[in-house]
Amino acid sequence: MTTKLRTYSYDLKKQVVELYFEGYTVAELVKKFDIKNRRRVYEWTAKVREFGYDGLYDMRGSRSTGKKKKEQETLEEKYKRLELENMYLKKLLDLKRG
Repeated sequence: MTTKLRTYSYDLKKQVVELYFEGYTVAELVKKFDIKNRRRVYEWTAKVREFGYDGLYDMRGSRSTGKKKKEQETLEEKYKRLELENMYLKKLLDLKRG
């Protein structure tokens, strides 16, 4: 007996991650989008945090030329990025609350 692996489209992954960042729970998203394993949501959000939304693309089968080293971010850049992320998330929560 063989099992077929389920794949999710980039658009679905992006939509799930955006809703998660807006404050929806993993249980709500798993039920709404019929995701078989709740761990997928956590994996997708981790990829987005590390690589941005480009990290959600399925790269299996593409030729690898080796991992590119990520440029080191200065403390000021990191602080500014985190500050902007916090402002964005606060604004989303305010909009959701009405």
